[in-house]
Amino acid sequence: MLSFNEPGWFALFLMFPVLIWARFIWRKRGGRIIFPYRVWGGDGFRPPRTWLRSVVVFTDILYCLGSVALIAALAGPEITEKEEVYLSRGIDIIIVLDQSPSMGAKDFPPVNRFDTARDMIRRFIAGRSGDSIGLVTFGSDAVLRCPPTADYAWLSERIDELELRDLGDDTAIGMGLAVATLHLANSTAPEKIILLLTDGDDNAGEIRPEMAARLADDQKIRIYSIGIGSEGEVPIELINSENGTVTRGTIVTNFDEDQLRSLADVTGGGYWRANSPGALETVFQAVDALESVVRRVTVRVSSRPVHRNLVIIGSLLVAVVYLIRKLLLGETP
Repeated sequence: MLSFNEPGWFALFLMFPVLIWARFIWRKRGGRIIFPYRVWGGDGFRPPRTWLRSVVVFTDILYCLGSVALIAALAGPEITEKEEVYLSRGIDIIIVLDQSPSMGAKDFPPVNRFDTARDMIRRFIAGRSGDSIGLVTFGSDAVLRCPPTADYAWLSERIDELELRDLGDDTAIGMGLAVATLHLANSTAPEKIILLLTDGDDNAGEIRPEMAARLADDQKIRIYSIGIGSEGEVPIELINSENGTVTRGTIVTNFDEDQLRSLADVTGGGYWRANSPGALETVFQAVDALESVVRRVTVRVSSRPVHRNLVIIGSLLVAVVYLIRKLLLGETP
C-alpha cells in the first residue's frame, strides 16, 4: 500500500494551473522571451508545423511530468506492507484424491467428477490460512504430489498438473491413505487430518483401507471420506493424453459406502456422499467448519521509502528537457 508522510506538499499542485496559464496562455506576461530559434523557419514569430515544433510540445510535457515526480518525492512516499505472522501451528491436512478412470464420469455438469473435485479442492485451499496442506493421488498405486505446505500457490500448480489415469486404471484407496499417513506421522501439528475423495471400491495395492485407517488412528489422524458420484448409469469420457483419442461410454457407480463410513468412524472423522457439485461444495464447507483451531496471530508492518526513485526520475526528465532544448533546438534567451 502506497502512503505519504508529508502530504501537505501536494498543495504545490494548486499552482500548476496558474503556471500553465502564465507560460502558455497569458500574452501580456512581458519579460524575456526564451524560445528555440531553430523551430522558426520563416520571417515572422509564428513557427511552422514541423517535427521540431512537436519536439517542443513533447519537452513541455516531460517538464511537467518531471515536476510532478519531484513534488511527489517531497511528499515522502513509502510502500507499507502488512504480513500476518502465525505464532502457533495450524492444522496439517493431506488431501487424497482418486485419479482412476471412473472419475471421468460426467454427472457433475458441465465437467466431470475429477475436474469438479479439483475445483472444490482449490476453493477449500483458498479458504484456509496458516494450515499446511499436502496432496496424494492414487490409481493402481499412490504418489505424494505435494508434502504439507503453506505455499498454496505451489500446491495449486500441482493440482493443475493432474490428469486422469496417470497412475493406472485401478483404485488403491488403502495405498493412498497409507502414503498420507506416512507423511503426517511425524507432524507436530495440534490436529492432523486426511481428506479422502473417491468414487470407487478399493481393488488394488498391498494395503487394505481398513489397515490404513487403523494406522492413521494410531497416529491420531482423522479421516474424512467423501464418496463422489450419482447413482445409476452416467456418461463417461476419457481422453488419451498421448494420442488425443477420445473414449466415450457409460458407467454405473456402486462404491462401498459402508467401507468409506467405517474408515471415518475408526479415526473419529466423518463420511459424506456428494452426488452433485452443490453437495460437494457443502461437504467441503462442513469439513472447513469442523477442522479449525484457535491460532495466535500478529501483524508485522514494514515500510519502504520510494522517494529516491521519484527524485531520480524527476531529475532525469528535467535534465532531458534542458539538453533537448539547448542542444537540439538551440534555445537561447
